[in-house]
Amino acid sequence: MNGSDADGGSTRNGGARGGSSDSTASGDSAAPADPPGVGDTVIRPAVDDAGDVSAAADVSLKGADRADRPDRVSSVLVAVGPGPHSGATVDVAREVAAATDAWLELFHVVPSDAALADADSAEDAAGTVAAVGDADDTDYAAAGRRLLDAAEDRLGGFDRADRWLVEDRTAAGAIVEQSAYYDLVVVGAPTTGTVGRFVFGSTTDTVVGDAEVPVVVVEADGSTALDAA
Repeated sequence: MNGSDADGGSTRNGGARGGSSDSTASGDSAAPADPPGVGDTVIRPAVDDAGDVSAAADVSLKGADRADRPDRVSSVLVAVGPGPHSGATVDVAREVAAATDAWLELFHVVPSDAALADADSAEDAAGTVAAVGDADDTDYAAAGRRLLDAAEDRLGGFDRADRWLVEDRTAAGAIVEQSAYYDLVVVGAPTTGTVGRFVFGSTTDTVVGDAEVPVVVVEADGSTALDAA
């Protein structure tokens, strides 16, 4: 799948596996104080430690047995969306990446023309955008870029991060398809209602069930929705 914008141009800034980032943040995250030994699993300890993030109420690891190399996490796919758990999701992903020296890919999915055609009504489609911009804003790509900007800002000084905006029929399908190219996926807990449904409605359950790699599910301690103004 190719990252795309409303005008068809690619919006991916490098790749998580060795690609360069255009992030302007500076400063390296500290390496773990006590690195694991060769062959020791790093995924569960890193996720357990990330559970201490103040914005997170619950952090759970699903499908740990899917890890091809449990002793290594070199790339993390972070599902960025407008839901109330989105800020905490970015926080947890940053902590996991800092603990494992991994790259982060901030990944946002906007509805394709086919997805919009499937929408129950124009109001349902507008609800997805309302969470990330003005209710009258129908430029999904622009709204998505604002969300990715907010996610980058939330990373603070963490500079091992890229961003990728894609169009797809479903967010779950895009995340599952790309999961094969990463060592870990981080998503927000499910949300209900119109707002955020395209990204975090039934998406979390689908990703947990179908992703090729382990999935970290993050529930926020109160709303941590990214500010995409």
